[in-house]
Amino acid sequence: MNVLNNIVTSVGNYNNIPTSLTSNVSTVSMVEGLMLTMQIRKIGIVVITYTIVIDNKIDTAYENPKITDVIDDSLVEFVNDSVTINGVTATSSQYNYDDASHTLTVNLDSVNPSTTTTLTFRVTQKS
Repeated sequence: MNVLNNIVTSVGNYNNIPTSLTSNVSTVSMVEGLMLTMQIRKIGIVVITYTIVIDNKIDTAYENPKITDVIDDSLVEFVNDSVTINGVTATSSQYNYDDASHTLTVNLDSVNPSTTTTLTFRVTQKS
């Protein structure tokens, strides 16, 4: 593949409690000018928003990308109808969430040269 992935971990004590932290996966595309990034932001106590951006800085379209994300269902639940593509609510033909595998799949149109496509979705924290 043309992707380099990296995860950072840390182990220590927090408030006298043994604590381990794991970063999100940092991904670097080995294809010059084409990048995929993800941010996760917690809003309030229970809502978490994922933002995924494909940035195409090359002179060739990135054709029909399919985004796949496996969601950790031990901690959160996917919020149905929360998927947006470039700020517009995605249709059921553009995405699918498989409850059995906890996998969100989003089919995008091509990302044209010198443009970005932004995908967002929400999950809620389990009690």
